[in-house]
Amino acid sequence: MKDRVAIVCAAGIISGKEIMALELGTGLSSLGCSIEMVTSFWGNREFRERCARDGFAVHVMRLGFISASLDKSSIYMTGHQLFHWPGLLFSYRRFVKCRKPRRIVQTNWHHSLLLFPLLRADRDLLWVHEVIPDKPQYRRVFGWLAKRIGHFVAVSQAVATSLQRIGIAQNQISVIYNGIADPLESGELTRSTTNRQVIGIVGQIAPWKGHDDLLDAFSMIGPSLPRAELHLFGRGEASYEAFLKERASSLGIADRIVWHGFLSASRQIYGQMDICVVPSRSEDALPTAAIEAAFFRIPVVATRQGGLPEIIEDGCTGLLVDAGQPAQLAFSLTALLENESRCTEMGRQARRRATERFCRGRFVREFAALLDKN
Repeated sequence: MKDRVAIVCAAGIISGKEIMALELGTGLSSLGCSIEMVTSFWGNREFRERCARDGFAVHVMRLGFISASLDKSSIYMTGHQLFHWPGLLFSYRRFVKCRKPRRIVQTNWHHSLLLFPLLRADRDLLWVHEVIPDKPQYRRVFGWLAKRIGHFVAVSQAVATSLQRIGIAQNQISVIYNGIADPLESGELTRSTTNRQVIGIVGQIAPWKGHDDLLDAFSMIGPSLPRAELHLFGRGEASYEAFLKERASSLGIADRIVWHGFLSASRQIYGQMDICVVPSRSEDALPTAAIEAAFFRIPVVATRQGGLPEIIEDGCTGLLVDAGQPAQLAFSLTALLENESRCTEMGRQARRRATERFCRGRFVREFAALLDKN
């Protein structure tokens, strides 16, 4: 029988964590593992369909969230999950008993907490994709989880440091950088030959991602660089997108912004881009967009948040700025747009670093070794 590995990834949408779960599943499958995906009844069906298309057995359960917030929607969500909690435990216990996975990779601490009675230290790992805040409630929750979780896999040193800060022992933590398949393995990217200079931002559109800081920065560089355009790839809450569009109009830059919505093909996204921007205000653990851009030889201008300084070598593969500082962002973007040779060299160095540090082969080998070891 093949070595069976389960990945618990209750995806409402496909974002960075879900992309990496698929990458891990594909990589482990290539090493001979039989992959079982446990995902959520809630959300759209896209993740389930991607899992099935990749040949993974898919088990759908009522995995949701329990929130401490007291707004109406959070209370409803928590109540709904608590109502279905006994059924979830029954379904998960039956899954473990019937499928007998040797190792289980948990990808979300919320869901690990829901499954707490059924966790086993000799079988379960928690793959942590967030920088965990140093607050009493997180110390308590992770203290509980550490008793039933055999090992914590941090996607960056920033995440590992946050885990140690809340009391997880260093010998219980391993840092394994996420890795993706080289998007240029199938051939070089044919770039657009227009006269535009395209600044791009990729991913969920949300306040903590710094989109409004980027709009302010773009308005500052507009007069000196008339060929520059700002392209946004991704979706967000309708009210926030409307706010950004209104802000762009008030700044006088709406006619130089292109809203693409969600695109799944990375070549379609990065083939139009000269510079990628990751202006996060939050402690992003290891943003996939910064890694993807590097593989495509695109320099990244980003904030010094979370794991971004572990992806970007400041001044060599891109530029780092302080979060919430549009003037710094504008200065760095202008410096690259006005010096195309520097931009090209940074892109070349970015790809070198990405293929060394963030390739899927290295990522899967390290993860497979950890699964065999612990």
